Amino acid sequence: MPNIYLDWASTAPPHIDILETALRAAAADPANPSSIHAGGKSARAVFEKARDGLAACLGTEPCKVFFTSGGSEADAIPILALLRRRRAGSIVLSAIEHPAAFEQALVLERFGWKVRIVKPGPNGILDPGALVQAVEQDTELVICMAVNNETGAIQPVARLAEALSGIAGKRPRLVCDAVQALGKIPFDPERLGVDCASFSAHKIGGPRGIGALYSRTPIESLMVGGGQERGVRPGTENLQGAVGFALASARSVNGLEESRLRARDLMERLLVGIRSISGALAMPPSRSPCDDRFSPWLASLSFPGLAAETTVRLMSDSGYFLSAGSACSSGKKERRVLDAMGIPEELSLASVRVSIGPATTTDEIDGALAAFDEIYHRYKT
Repeated sequence: MPNIYLDWASTAPPHIDILETALRAAAADPANPSSIHAGGKSARAVFEKARDGLAACLGTEPCKVFFTSGGSEADAIPILALLRRRRAGSIVLSAIEHPAAFEQALVLERFGWKVRIVKPGPNGILDPGALVQAVEQDTELVICMAVNNETGAIQPVARLAEALSGIAGKRPRLVCDAVQALGKIPFDPERLGVDCASFSAHKIGGPRGIGALYSRTPIESLMVGGGQERGVRPGTENLQGAVGFALASARSVNGLEESRLRARDLMERLLVGIRSISGALAMPPSRSPCDDRFSPWLASLSFPGLAAETTVRLMSDSGYFLSAGSACSSGKKERRVLDAMGIPEELSLASVRVSIGPATTTDEIDGALAAFDEIYHRYKT
């Protein structure tokens, strides 16, 4: 039986050579990077070199990059920072955000903040005009992700930033979850005009437990402690993680164009194959095999009459590993993203996510399609 991994959007298999290099770097400089003795200064130099490397991949200055424990924490920092304000205001939030951002916004709501939620169109893509229209005089943040982690829909971040710049008076800050963008599609926070963006190493073959926050301007975090990361994210620095993140970012960004074209061919093969399975369809149904409005690295597929969890289990039994939506939402019966798109429940609850990576092959896609076909027509109700 094969063991075919088609859940790269949850976590990418790590680059073993990068993990080993990062471990050796941390072992060679075992001191705390915040210590003022010679050992600490040596570790600090390695840590800052990693920051320089990651900043170069993002096309920005190192002073705008802050290491965090992961993408979720990077999402939370600029959102929860609003709790430092004396008066509650409002934020605008897309309905398709990752739980790491969506749930933080609901925390603000419990503290008196007004949260205005904007739904996407049926294709899962947000209208910048609708988001701007939701902005009020007291709006502090507009939260819109770069690539949706369930459907792969690429959001018009640059157009949104431009539209926000035209608002009279105080411009809200634009916060962008870019976890599914880094190393997968071109993403330059400076060029796009976002104020904050979050990233995660383990989505691109780096170590787990390390992420990063880009912030165009200084940010006063709600978190307090030892003052590390200029007070934005206190806590002893993860030297091994930072080195691994920088190396994984460089590898994925430098090889982006070649890997993206290859992923597009594989995704086209998958979506064309799904169309040949009677009753099965992509989510949204309007997504075509060569639709550049979607990331070529992931797709949502629906098998009406067969619950998503059942499909995932049966595919796993056949040696193909995928997921039922976001890994961070596993076990939940609702499908918030698909529901916000207006997808009928019989399709949303039957939808699974297939996500690919640089090591995925055409044989693996063909094998998955054959397994989908057999399982669906054998077990659907």
